[in-house]
Amino acid sequence: MIAHIVSSLPLPLQWGLALLIFGGGLLVFAVRRSALRIAGGVAALCGAGGLVASWVFSPALLVAAPYPVRIVSPVPGADVGAPLTLTVCGVQASGRLIPATSSQYYLAVIIDGVQAPTVDVWHVPVDLSSGRHTVQVELVSPSHQSFNPPATFTETITVAAGAAPAGPGSC
Repeated sequence: MIAHIVSSLPLPLQWGLALLIFGGGLLVFAVRRSALRIAGGVAALCGAGGLVASWVFSPALLVAAPYPVRIVSPVPGADVGAPLTLTVCGVQASGRLIPATSSQYYLAVIIDGVQAPTVDVWHVPVDLSSGRHTVQVELVSPSHQSFNPPATFTETITVAAGAAPAGPGSC
């Protein structure tokens, strides 16, 4: 799991690093023979070194986002009921709206300063209490890394009792 979060390596390599780190650590602590303990320590250090190197040299940290993102539903300034569905679109250079997520791009959703789980969908269901809420969305890589500069969009949403919930919109 650590390799998935901090690296942008292909999944089989992430699992290989995890196996080196945790398998090597297990050998260090569970085996009495010193030769196996040393081998386990070396394996764990190699796995940790590979993980750090993949994080430091990760292209996801060095590249710009492919497009900015925008919350298109609910519309800014509208009072909405709960639960609601956020619709997040990417804005291409031509101004054309496209779904914000794909197999290469995920969304980090932050509501009132608290990050919700990262999602790979562009229709995001949220259940908010009545009142004003600040919602921020950020386009991230599948390994949850921000682009440089980050692609973020912030909107204030007012949830009012008795108002119609905002349904999914289209891009």
